[in-house]
Amino acid sequence: MVTTFEDLVGRLGAAAVAIGAAVPPRYRSDAFRAHRGSRISDEGPSPAAVVWPRSAEDVAAVARFAKTASLSIVPWGGGTGLMGGARPGLHSLVIDLRRMRRVRRIDAISRTATAEAGIVLEDLDRRLRKRRLSLGHDPWSRPRATLGGAIGTNGIGYAGYLRGTMGDQVLGLEVVLADGTIVRTRPAARSTTGLDLKRLFIGTEGTMGIVTAATLRVFPVPEREEIHAFRLRDFPAGLRCISRMYDAGLVPSAMDFEEAFPAPALPWGSDAGPPTLYLGFAGGREIVAASWRVARRYLRAVRARALPDREARDYWRTRHDIIYAHDQVSPGVTRADVFLKDVIFDYVHVALPRSKILAYRRAALAVLRRHDVRPIGFGIWTQPELVSLEVIRPVGADRSAAKLAVAEAIDEMIRRAQALGGSMEYVHGVGVKLSHLMGEELGAGLDVARRVKDALDPDRVLNPGKTGL
Repeated sequence: MVTTFEDLVGRLGAAAVAIGAAVPPRYRSDAFRAHRGSRISDEGPSPAAVVWPRSAEDVAAVARFAKTASLSIVPWGGGTGLMGGARPGLHSLVIDLRRMRRVRRIDAISRTATAEAGIVLEDLDRRLRKRRLSLGHDPWSRPRATLGGAIGTNGIGYAGYLRGTMGDQVLGLEVVLADGTIVRTRPAARSTTGLDLKRLFIGTEGTMGIVTAATLRVFPVPEREEIHAFRLRDFPAGLRCISRMYDAGLVPSAMDFEEAFPAPALPWGSDAGPPTLYLGFAGGREIVAASWRVARRYLRAVRARALPDREARDYWRTRHDIIYAHDQVSPGVTRADVFLKDVIFDYVHVALPRSKILAYRRAALAVLRRHDVRPIGFGIWTQPELVSLEVIRPVGADRSAAKLAVAEAIDEMIRRAQALGGSMEYVHGVGVKLSHLMGEELGAGLDVARRVKDALDPDRVLNPGKTGL
């Protein structure tokens, strides 16, 4: 297929369009890298072009051009997506939104902020803190991820139980549809005026429309934040203790509870031991103090052992460090690619009824043994229903076999979670990695989603192949 980009260059300018061999290698994949367990290729093809728009009107022009040129559009933000949601396909055009990074308005009285989709989350939070406000959304990828990407995956961060997901903070959206129409939803705190249009674009990874700006609910900087670490005797006792805290009405600003397993093949080493709980509260001093009085009562009941304060300080200080492993060390090569070249490293994040978590733990560990894949950690994050499991397998003599074994183990663990009444993801979205499981996840609902896609994007211009669409 031969495509001329003259009209697009004329609209955006030569500095805003890269074509063919001029496209940087980074756009062949996002943070879904070769060390993950998967049946699909390690990276996608190079896109036909990359464009850097500066306004919603620019994005609309790109959408109209792509339709005429029979190109698909892949929205790109920080490139931190872990499921391949920003991976290009054949005859695709990547639209990198990072030049759209203005903060349009901060309303300190109403506790709202309107910003463009390409702004990096940490930059937005820094701007807000100058006004004694904070973003609220605090994922591991905050120093690199963009607002549009966080909305596209409806990600959750460390303060997820206190602040909700990224989508929960969205009051209104500016979105470009496949035909170039610009839709702006009303940024009201509450509305019962029919279909909540903004929800079509939250968590759908740019398959229904391209988010170009959002009005968000933001939060005062808390008067006090206090986090501590504890050692629990075993996972079941810790789960019961944490569940009782939440049932008592406590609202942690941070909760990470995980048991570790020995993993000698892991490049950084991992030893087995009793599970560790990191627990934090934020808000007014009296609320934080009262929360800790209640929490410690439940922790004493299970004989939890307090760890030195430096453990919690180090955990909190380094919570974003993993994102830097996805920085490039050479064109198209990241630190993670180099660091994990001899292992297949992957994870599942499933949402389950609390009553099913221990049964799921037993089943998941059995699945890993059958596939000769080692667990690294099993835990819950932000709230008792959200389960995380990290796994590893050495590459050995056959990298493809190792990738397939991990992929099959993950699929089986996900299907087990679905059979127990859970969901296969709560934090990273679907992308291409989990698209093949969307039929089992949504059932007849997948056909409903496809009908909506047909109505909004009949030519499959917007990010095709992602989220089962």
